[in-house]
Amino acid sequence: MNSATKPWQEALHIWLRQHPKTATSHQQKLREDFVRHFPIESLSTMTLDQYAIGKPDSFCYWLEFKTNELGGIRGGNAAKFGVWWSKSEDRWRWNSSYQNAENALASMKRGLLELIAATRNLQFDKLDKIGADLLGYNRYSLRGKPLYLYFPEYFLPISNPEHLRYFLGLFGEKPKGDLLELNRQLLAHLQSLPQFDGFDTLQMMIFLYECMPPKKGSAPPKSIHQQKQIDPVDSSNNNRTTVFISYSHENQEELNRLLLHLRATKLNNNTVKWWDDTQIKPGALWDEEIKKAMASAYVAILLVSIDYLASEFILKHELPSLLTAAEDDGVIILPVILGPCNFKYTELARFQAVNNPSIPLSKMNKHEADEVWNKVVEILHEMKPKDF
Repeated sequence: MNSATKPWQEALHIWLRQHPKTATSHQQKLREDFVRHFPIESLSTMTLDQYAIGKPDSFCYWLEFKTNELGGIRGGNAAKFGVWWSKSEDRWRWNSSYQNAENALASMKRGLLELIAATRNLQFDKLDKIGADLLGYNRYSLRGKPLYLYFPEYFLPISNPEHLRYFLGLFGEKPKGDLLELNRQLLAHLQSLPQFDGFDTLQMMIFLYECMPPKKGSAPPKSIHQQKQIDPVDSSNNNRTTVFISYSHENQEELNRLLLHLRATKLNNNTVKWWDDTQIKPGALWDEEIKKAMASAYVAILLVSIDYLASEFILKHELPSLLTAAEDDGVIILPVILGPCNFKYTELARFQAVNNPSIPLSKMNKHEADEVWNKVVEILHEMKPKDF
């Protein structure tokens, strides 16, 4: 190979000796079978039995298991689909932000239909906001996988935003936005390269995972039939069960308000397990306690302010560990913007903030600020690492 050839070019040259540029007839038929079982026109009338994981031959069962070789979304728990059938309890379960199973199903269907409508109208810039607003803050599997199955020409079958950022970085691209914007960005870049002429989106994905897998063992096995992508909360990370709160001591008042909302969850059975440095006992090695807490976190809430961004300890010790955990282990980063600061110019801006950065809590009245804290709690309930 020419000495100027980039590593991915050499890998692609070798890969193409044994792989086609387009999906096999079996894979094409599998996608067509999904669309035939669940035509877009029928989604609005789907029943709970037809939609939910835990029920045979359901929409979510096809997404996670039957079409696994068309883009893996296995991992995490059934809560990622909003509503599910619990076989152990013999009853419907749903995320706590919904009133009941039917209400959860209606929200999921509305989100899916609006994503599909926006795609049909080529309104790709609206997709991530629709997904976050209607399906849930971090319900990436349900945003990405159905859109690929219905519109394989518009999307790569990749539903993990950190994997997309990783792949974009390998090609020298600066990642922009959330899941579906990242997906479209990577697809556009690959399609601009002559080496990928004639490729369909499935084979692009297979090449990426087989030849340039994401870090720290997150890539699927070499056989695409065994493919597995890490979900935002992966059940294999069962040592991560805590919500870590990162804040500046100058923002103690805001922390106290968040803790008040978290303590209120004790009134139901969905109590959130959280950690902040006020729990460090006298005489304990505080830096070791913080490291231990970060290592056990599946979600990190960042209380972002000018004091937070100026904190040397946070910048040197907390944020690097949390950002690495987000990239390697799928830890969820939830920034809450407390006051005016240059958040949008920092590395944190790639994570969607709970509130609009242009409207920090300091600009809100007490009621409005409590709505933001309540939203944080609702997001945490949706992201629990176990089926509570």
